[in-house]
Amino acid sequence: MAKFKHRLSSLLCCLSGLLLCSAGCSNESLEYTELKQINEKVTEAELKRYLKVVELLPQQKLPTFPSVYAPAPAWSHIRSLPIEDLVNSEQTNLSLLWEVERIRDQFGIRNRSLKKALRRRDMSKEQFVSYTLALGLAASRNQLREDQNLEDVIEKGNKTIHQLQLDKRPFSSLSLEERHRTLHEAMWISRVNRAEHLIQVPPENMNLVKAHWDELQKVLPPEFLKNPLDELTDILEERGIPFTFAKDDSDELLHWTSTNAIIGSDEPDQEPKQIKIQ
Repeated sequence: MAKFKHRLSSLLCCLSGLLLCSAGCSNESLEYTELKQINEKVTEAELKRYLKVVELLPQQKLPTFPSVYAPAPAWSHIRSLPIEDLVNSEQTNLSLLWEVERIRDQFGIRNRSLKKALRRRDMSKEQFVSYTLALGLAASRNQLREDQNLEDVIEKGNKTIHQLQLDKRPFSSLSLEERHRTLHEAMWISRVNRAEHLIQVPPENMNLVKAHWDELQKVLPPEFLKNPLDELTDILEERGIPFTFAKDDSDELLHWTSTNAIIGSDEPDQEPKQIKIQ
């Protein structure tokens, strides 16, 4: 009996030790997987750590990064759902694109080089994804033009989206012209989604990206290196239809030379006799 108690006591001590080790590992794991939010400042040290991971990758290039910028809706003419349901579904799908877990599961699948680089730099894949998003969005916002005001885009877009959410007609019941107009207005769903994420970028991150642009433009995913709103811009809606295009119909473009001129040799027509009206 005493022998059994001694063995049981030893077993309990071992279990206690395992639990303590487990608790310690748990705390380390939480610190290890802390993620950077897109509205949080990225420090110089964090950027340096991020770039050190990239340095270990083949040709210092990231594997293909899952896109977070969704194109404009392109609903099929046979979709029988009401427009309001299509809009709500589109918004839900766009929000899922930004989830770190979704990106992690699709980024660098079975890529041993990425896995090895992250392990050597003590960074989780989720952390790497979150840094890519924070830096990428800052790079995107730096590409915006002065006339692209994000607050205006969000305000105007939400008004249009709200009107679409009041439309209970089945999309398939619309005429060709109505479907075209509805899809044109539904483009605001993608615009607003992008603008709502871009507007969260801290100015510190924009300045950090500008300061390290020579390095970052070589490693960030391509979709973050161009203006994020231009492909969803309606030129006619923003600027109207010009009367003439630049430099068209200008007198400066009219050139005359005697060698190129066509000179007639016929005698001029005689002046017609005036007809008296009685």
